[in-house]
Amino acid sequence: MVAQNSIVTVQRSNVVSEINSRELVPGDLLLIPPNGCMMSCDAVLVAGNCIVNESMLTGESVPVTKTPLPNPPGCNIPYSPDVHKRHTLFCGTQLIQTRYYGGEKVCAIVSRTGFETAKGELVRSILYPKNIGFKFYKDAIRFVMVLGCLAIVGLLYSIPVLLKNNAHVKDIIYKALDVITIAVPPALPAAMTVGTIYAQSRLKKAGIFCISPQRINMCGKLKLICFDKTGTLTEDGLDMLGVVPLQDDHFLPLIQHADELPRGPFLACMAACHSLTIIEGQITGDPLDLKMFEATKWILEEQGQDDTTKYGNMMPTVVKPTTTETYLQPNTEQLPYEIGIVRQFPFSSNLQRMSVITRTLGAKNMDVYVKGAPEMIASLCNKQTVPMDFHSTLQSYTQKGLRVIALAWRPLSQKVSWRRIQKLPRSEVENDLTFLGLLILQNMLKPQSTQVINQLREADIRTVMVTGRA
Repeated sequence: MVAQNSIVTVQRSNVVSEINSRELVPGDLLLIPPNGCMMSCDAVLVAGNCIVNESMLTGESVPVTKTPLPNPPGCNIPYSPDVHKRHTLFCGTQLIQTRYYGGEKVCAIVSRTGFETAKGELVRSILYPKNIGFKFYKDAIRFVMVLGCLAIVGLLYSIPVLLKNNAHVKDIIYKALDVITIAVPPALPAAMTVGTIYAQSRLKKAGIFCISPQRINMCGKLKLICFDKTGTLTEDGLDMLGVVPLQDDHFLPLIQHADELPRGPFLACMAACHSLTIIEGQITGDPLDLKMFEATKWILEEQGQDDTTKYGNMMPTVVKPTTTETYLQPNTEQLPYEIGIVRQFPFSSNLQRMSVITRTLGAKNMDVYVKGAPEMIASLCNKQTVPMDFHSTLQSYTQKGLRVIALAWRPLSQKVSWRRIQKLPRSEVENDLTFLGLLILQNMLKPQSTQVINQLREADIRTVMVTGRA
């Protein structure tokens, strides 16, 4: 279930060879084929990008973009699969596409094999699950032990009393056993079993089926229930409600049709700041990114080798408007208005943001676009660009249960080349930003969510919503 027998290409001591995947050891340099493959080990991506389907491990069908492990100068943080998930190729996942610059190969260093991989740990936990000790059962055992102690005390007291009264040996034995059965009823397990069966029949009438009846007793002790948000309390999909751009350091009213915005950094950020990709002719990626990009009504293209000369020695993803009126740059001799995504910094739940570095065709400099949690983005912007009513406006939308994303932007110096862009640390890119505005999305509640939450509150059970993204 864990081991996978396939032929892989590795580089050992500057010698490239093909070996069986069973012979891989940590430290091997793995060369990823251009058409993708099934990973047979855990590996750290060090060159090139990969589009990976991790549904086998996470259950999420949305492909994930993996980027090379950054190595900024002065960084002493050791590699960890949990911390650097965005740079790790996990065993059992399917590599759909690979992307590379020029003639470079997509490379990864093997970090774990066999049962030490993420897939191996998952299989091992299924084969040998950890014993779960419930407090209810521990308390029940303590209760029976207390009853047993009382029975022993009663036994030690009753025997001398009966002997003093010259009772027959047979009567002493019967009386002593009576004390034990009174203190510890023999019918206690049977009574608990009958109660569990009766509770199970009541649950069945309510359409609730239990495959582990012994867990029914635990349900009566519940005091807190945690829910996931998206797909559990709310519908699976997001709906684009509108955008709130800035004008003269103040928020404008909500604009429902983002495609009607004038050409500028706000619209360009919506069109370019994402990790979408084209797989089998369909644009796929994070649902939020997909809704944001669809609202612009722009076109996304992944360029081939013949188109890389327009942006430098690389292969960027290109976004551009749909209509003829907006497709052409004003006053640039009919030069097409296209934005090439030069580099991506993927979304990180710890950093609460993602960013891209882009270059507009014909422009002399590159631009940085960032989106993420409003408070985090505001902290990275120049204070002069953040409106005074930022917190009140943000609170007015979040109190309605809406999902709010902030957008920011800044131009880079003309002296920054694309080669330097590939080596720039994230901290040097995501600072000194200009605040652009807010993106408002709504995630509708499921019809039954309110009723269920009210029932739990009436039962004096605390409810908590657990969500992973800010």
